[in-house]
Amino acid sequence: MSMGSYLSDLHTHTDFSHGKGSPEDIVRAGIRCGLKRIAITEHAGGHVFYGVRGEKLMRLRKETERLASVYARDIEVLFGLECNLTGFGECDAPKDRGMFDVLLLAYHKGVVPRDGFLLKRSMEAAGMHKSEPELTAKALLAAAEKYRIDIFAHPGEYVKCDIETLARGAKELGTMIEINSRHITLSPDDIRLIAKIGAVMRPDSDAHSPERVGELGPAIAAAAAAGVELPGDGL
Repeated sequence: MSMGSYLSDLHTHTDFSHGKGSPEDIVRAGIRCGLKRIAITEHAGGHVFYGVRGEKLMRLRKETERLASVYARDIEVLFGLECNLTGFGECDAPKDRGMFDVLLLAYHKGVVPRDGFLLKRSMEAAGMHKSEPELTAKALLAAAEKYRIDIFAHPGEYVKCDIETLARGAKELGTMIEINSRHITLSPDDIRLIAKIGAVMRPDSDAHSPERVGELGPAIAAAAAAGVELPGDGL
């Protein structure tokens, strides 16, 4: 594994949802591979199968705060969520944005559509409707602005997304675009275009087990193959 100039992994899952390993297992794995910052980012409550909500979310928050205290000398532990697009310009981010250190946003299957736009995207993901890439990008951007999203996770996974539109909006909003080591959804042309526009990209593991924490190499290699050097996280 090569992490290059990155010492953070801001996209991980635990056994609170569909991951393997406890939050503490994930944090300790981050320490072992030399990370200085890690975020626990379970699916937000709108995901029918994997969403973490209510009392369970509060338990995860308390556990993340405990781990942040216990391992403060070794690593910074952040509390986050991977939010799900639920409609045009809408997602399932909780109302209390201040609870969270980092919010990711992506389209996922397994979410009940709030409107006709997302119903069409669900049909697109099932191969039953045409893609509308520019509209999808605009929907993500509108939600990111409304809910103060930090990172667009694996754009283009399941449904097509117009990367130029997303990148221009992301630059304006200050929202990062993830190159996901688990799902390399960005083509070399996409990566070069994002870099040319000037939006910030970052690699994350999307780890669903301790063994995958800090696995940034595939994402960094995808950028390198496109001739793009990622900026690093300054840690």
